[in-house]
Amino acid sequence: MGRHLLLAALPAWLVAQELPRTPSLDPLEAPTPAELLPLRPFQMESGPGHSRVPFTWRGERVREEGDLWILEQGAIQAEGLLLLADRIVYRMSEGELSAEGHIRLEGPDLRLRCERLRMAWRQRSGEAWALQMDLPPSWTLRSGHVAFATLRTWSFDAVELSPCPEERPGWKSKLSSLKVDLDGFATLRNAHIYLGSIPTPYFIPWAVYPAQMERTSGLLPPKLGYSNTFGATVGLSHYQVFGDALDATFSPEYFSKEGMLWGGEARWNPDLTHQGSFSGETIHQRSLDTRRYRFNLKEVWQREDGWQLTADVNQASDNLVDADFGKGLGNLGATSFDSALYLGRSFTFGSLSLSAAEQRSFFFTKDQGDPFYSPEFPASLRRQTLPQGEFRFFPVAVLGPLYLDGGVRLGRFAYRIEGSAEAPERSYSWDRQDANTRLHGRLGQWGPFRADLEMMGRATHYSSSLEAPVFDPAAGVDGAVVNPATSPFQVDGAAATRYLFSSHLRFSGPQVGRSFKDVSLLGYTGELKHVVEPYFGFTETSRYGEAGTLPRFDILDSFPGVNESASGERSFEVGFKQHILGRGMSGSSFADLARLRIATRYHATPIILSDGRYKKGWSSVDTDLDVEPDETWRLSLRRSSEVGNGGSDNALSVDMKAQEGGRFNLAYFSTGINRFLVRQQGLQVGGLQRLWDDRVRLEFSANYDFKFKGFASSQVALAYVRPCVAYILKYTHVALNTALVSGGREDRVDFTLTLRGLGDLFSYRY
Repeated sequence: MGRHLLLAALPAWLVAQELPRTPSLDPLEAPTPAELLPLRPFQMESGPGHSRVPFTWRGERVREEGDLWILEQGAIQAEGLLLLADRIVYRMSEGELSAEGHIRLEGPDLRLRCERLRMAWRQRSGEAWALQMDLPPSWTLRSGHVAFATLRTWSFDAVELSPCPEERPGWKSKLSSLKVDLDGFATLRNAHIYLGSIPTPYFIPWAVYPAQMERTSGLLPPKLGYSNTFGATVGLSHYQVFGDALDATFSPEYFSKEGMLWGGEARWNPDLTHQGSFSGETIHQRSLDTRRYRFNLKEVWQREDGWQLTADVNQASDNLVDADFGKGLGNLGATSFDSALYLGRSFTFGSLSLSAAEQRSFFFTKDQGDPFYSPEFPASLRRQTLPQGEFRFFPVAVLGPLYLDGGVRLGRFAYRIEGSAEAPERSYSWDRQDANTRLHGRLGQWGPFRADLEMMGRATHYSSSLEAPVFDPAAGVDGAVVNPATSPFQVDGAAATRYLFSSHLRFSGPQVGRSFKDVSLLGYTGELKHVVEPYFGFTETSRYGEAGTLPRFDILDSFPGVNESASGERSFEVGFKQHILGRGMSGSSFADLARLRIATRYHATPIILSDGRYKKGWSSVDTDLDVEPDETWRLSLRRSSEVGNGGSDNALSVDMKAQEGGRFNLAYFSTGINRFLVRQQGLQVGGLQRLWDDRVRLEFSANYDFKFKGFASSQVALAYVRPCVAYILKYTHVALNTALVSGGREDRVDFTLTLRGLGDLFSYRY
């Protein structure tokens, strides 16, 4: 079968194999003192006639009877080999040793238990009966008899092999014979796989596999399955070692109805400060006659001189490729199409960095009814930083309590539009240079009152601006009418330079508080303290006359002033902060259990918001609430409500941790302030529940869209877990109300049988 062959029977020798998610096993029973003996160093003694015995010993009832040396309930040790047994007999003239009862033999890469042992002590050869042997990394071998020429070469009869430590393992493999060379390879014959005591159709008549502790190249377990949509599935993976710091797994998978899915993963770890991985898959799908792909690159490198390099690159042909060809519960709805690259270093005086990024958005262009979501709107948009260099100097004291900092940014940015049937594919890119300096600090403290000042000057140059303003300021200060014929992404106009000066003065205090002793509320018992601090401030930012034509890429474009102020803003801000502090016993420190902030602004002059609308008068009332009474649950609320028209944006999230590792997550969101972007209102829920001592697991996630009055995506998985075996039944729903490619179905059911150490033995999809 060749030097590099590893068949499915015993793949766990591959250290780099990614094991499937399996349940945590119940702890084994506490070991006996005899089992702990080899783990505890002790001083061996020399027995009578030690010159005729080639080992040291410890135990009870040591005696010599002629040519025999006998030890009861003890241990002997020599040259890294340790033997424990109820009775050890050594024939001194022949150098032959025999042992009986609760035998434990340990040495380098060797852990053996048996009931009877006979061996030539010096030659390290012999045989054992009724044995159990531990094989790395987590396998247990049981056999009625083994013969060994050395402690590195073994020949077993009638072997049972399993990664399960239980007396009755969830699955095991029965072999008629097994020969192992721990420095080379092993040969097995007639391997059958059993689920408990039930045989399966999996049978291997003969195989060779590597038996070394080191990583070894070879074949991984085959993957078999069937899908009503994609047909029969056969996958065979190969693991390849390229050295101490690099290995790779090649995982082609054949679908009878759709063709070959080429996939693989590479991992590297040249030193302790540098590691990374690359994984990807691609298929030319027959039914759609199109190429679909997904790949991911991760890289982390932290040098000792302070330089740091990180990369997280995610690319996909469409947003449903994971739903059709993805693996495991939880991928759907959590798929990320964002990429980022960072290279930088911090110095004593400042920081220097170079970064690149891409955010990709897939749009539903079907029956939206919103101005932006017309048939001419793109199917996909890539928002790219190509790249951006930044230098910042850290704050330095210049005027007593006032500090000065600032920085320079030089970058190139782009919008890349993937066209729809009515709109062609186009790309727009521009350069942006920005420099700013900021003076900030506390002006003074007068009793309970405090004053803070922040001032900034900024200059920004754009190599291109918008071809035409998407929003018309002449529509009024309460909003503007969007023109669907123009696009906020068409950055191919004339160059522009913006100069701004911005300042913010804030007064806060006095803090008002009250303590409550011996409080018992909703399971909480202890002391509470309620603290309220009001504040108000003034913000003024100079106006740039062509603000409506500037690209809207990030906050530097939309809110370039201090306190996140817009161009031309002259506003008054008022609000208050509240804290609820608690401690369980007197003398301990207070914990911040709940935080509430309510604030609003009055705009004396019209400003242009990030989405292009114009605003004057009272802004939205912003409410932020965070509640964390203990480690088991957390509640967060974000709400922005318009004073004039009653619209509001809301976001509520609840996270709870249950006993035995269970969890529950709930999130609600709605948008109603921005009249020009698509309305969004939805509910996200997910969780994990463990039942009957973790033998049954229920995991679920769902995204409900109130606009379409249906679930955009949902998954429910029910798993029955036995030791080392998991039976998983999963239902998945994906709303395919989109023009994007997909060969899958909206609703499907998957059944998967997973074995610890082997992975997915079989899968079926309907």
